[in-house]
Amino acid sequence: MAKLRLLATVKVARETTLRPGAVIEVKDPEDEQAASLVARGFARWVKAGEVAEGEELPLDRIIAAIGKLDPANAKHFKGGKPELKALGDVLGADVTADQRDRAWAALQG
Repeated sequence: MAKLRLLATVKVARETTLRPGAVIEVKDPEDEQAASLVARGFARWVKAGEVAEGEELPLDRIIAAIGKLDPANAKHFKGGKPELKALGDVLGADVTADQRDRAWAALQG
């Protein structure tokens, strides 16, 4: 199994869009579609030993994603903080609680 890190926004299906920074697993490293994404500069292979998941997203991207959430929506905010899943959906990448908390604190002033 191999991994790709997206460098551009990729629409996978009608309801699924992956954002830059997202890491996807590819069953076959020789996969034609994966190779095409890399060849066109839309993705790059994640090298063995390279940190693929949990890499730091830029704080400004997380802050911008928080701004896209609806504070009145229980799926977006819980306990006064943005939900990790909702942030991940907006960013197309996993967000840790620590990353969310730092971005939230920066927004709060």
